[in-house]
Order: sequence, then C-alpha cells, then structure tokens
Amino acid sequence: MAKKTFAVIGLGEFGYAVAEELAILGMDVIAIDEDQDNVERIAKILDTAFVANPADEKALIELGINSVDVAIVAMGSKIEETIVTTVILKQMNVKQIIVRVDEDYYIPIVQQLGATEIVSPQKNAGVDLANRLTHDDYQNFYKLDNTHSIVSIKVNSDYQPTPIKDINTKSRYGINIVLIIRNKHSFVPGGLDSILPDDIIYVVGTSKEIRNFSDSLSAVKKSKHASETVE
Repeated sequence: MAKKTFAVIGLGEFGYAVAEELAILGMDVIAIDEDQDNVERIAKILDTAFVANPADEKALIELGINSVDVAIVAMGSKIEETIVTTVILKQMNVKQIIVRVDEDYYIPIVQQLGATEIVSPQKNAGVDLANRLTHDDYQNFYKLDNTHSIVSIKVNSDYQPTPIKDINTKSRYGINIVLIIRNKHSFVPGGLDSILPDDIIYVVGTSKEIRNFSDSLSAVKKSKHASETVE
C-alpha cells in the first residue's frame, strides 16, 4: 500500500500540531504558511516547509500541493483565505480536502465548495467542556458522530475491584470499554480483567449509556460508604 502524501496549509497551533504528528508518523508532508515565524518553527522538524500565499494557485502548484493525497486547510478564523484555498484545491482535483472551520455558519458553504471533511475544534472543545463540567468523573470527552462518543472516566479511589465480565458492560449498559490506563500503563482489557480503583477507563457508547455506566461506578462508591456508616 502506497504511503499517502499530505499538505498542511496554515501553521498556527492546530496546523502545527497536525504537521508535527504527521512528520513523527513518517508521512510525506508539505507545510505552508504566510508567516515566516510559523514556517521556521515547523522547519526544525520538517524539511518541506515553505512561506507561501495559500490563495496563490501557481505557488501551490510549484510546491506540489496539487499532487498530494490529502490537504488540510488549517487557517481557522481566516475564513476568506480558507474558502479561496478550498476552491483552489478542489479545482486542482485534490482527492481529500479537510478544512478547519471555527464557525458553524460557514460549514455548509465550505462543504459545497469542495471540502470532503470539516474539523471544528472550537465546537468540539465546547462539547468536551460541557460534558466534563456536568460529570465529575469524566477526564476527556470526544464526540465521534451524532450519536456516539468516547469518554475517559476516572474510577474513584475506593471503588470495589470488579471483573469486567461480571459488570456485563455491553448487555447491561450498551457500552464498550476499549482501553484502561493503570499506573501510567495502558492496555486493551478482556472479560477476565477487572476495573480497579484509580483506573482511567476509555468507554465508547451514546451519551446516555456512558452516563448510566459512570453513575453505576459512583453508586458502588456510595454503597460502600453506606455500609461503613452502618457498621
């Protein structure tokens, strides 16, 4: 399978993080930005970083942007430049055009103009914050689609260790535990593994299913406290 080639257009914090991670993963990446400082910053880890106007089709072609498999337009709040660049990439027949859009109003516009995927980090951050503020046990919240999310839950320190097979997470709650982090080590759990106090568990399901499961973990803590009080 041939290795994909990428272009990252816009090297602010978001674009830099994308370009950096792709470079670490050994991908072929062309990174461009109008700001010299941004380019010099990424050039420390990426040889193919250039100062260029993303709205200049000739410049993009000279840099080989028209030949990449995936272009990530990461200019965020610069909506005019984002729109023009998306149109140019579409005209150049770039197969996959992923565009960061910070305001929902512009999402259908950018999609109509050729974006194959929209990334909305500010919206995702807002959803994450709202869920974490209303669920004390949630560490992180990631929206996967309109229905399902993945949530990392911190298990309370006085939770009674329980085998996953006895919890019946799928049949009882409709969720899947996909990862456990324990003492800074992570592993994919099986039915014979247990949930232990202070574990961080990553759970996939609907918001309601995950909330019910999280509440059940807290209930174990409460029942334990109750029994101690009776004694």
